[in-house]
Amino acid sequence: MLIQNAVADTLNNTEWAFPLAECIHIGGFAVGVGSIALVDLRLLNLGLRQETAARILRYTEPWTVIAMIFVAFSGFMLFLSQVGIYAINPIFPWKMYVLAAALIYNFTVHRRVATMKDAPPVLSKFVAAISLLLWVSVVFGGIFTGFLE
Repeated sequence: MLIQNAVADTLNNTEWAFPLAECIHIGGFAVGVGSIALVDLRLLNLGLRQETAARILRYTEPWTVIAMIFVAFSGFMLFLSQVGIYAINPIFPWKMYVLAAALIYNFTVHRRVATMKDAPPVLSKFVAAISLLLWVSVVFGGIFTGFLE
């Protein structure tokens, strides 16, 4: 795996490369999850009450997509830097499954309810709560990946 060796060598042998990749990864998650949380807070009727969830989604969705692209690329680079460690880490696969579920949920169910006209309040709150639970689980999975080796 030529690319894996090149990425691993760069990230592991350059003083600033790994921290920079980590900052891009964490910053991307902050923007991506933060933009999703704005829609969730509106669906929960906890903020931005002057706007509809659909309008907030329309404004934030490009930020979410761009941030998740940065997260995916930086995460892939971080993974390639220490494949052996991630391969045996018990939390890492769980994080990937929850991430996949969160992404699918966000761009299907969550998006559909956020764009509904007059969505039932119980449904909106339920969808937002599941969304927040999934994304918080992904973030905690990332945190605990570093602690359980």
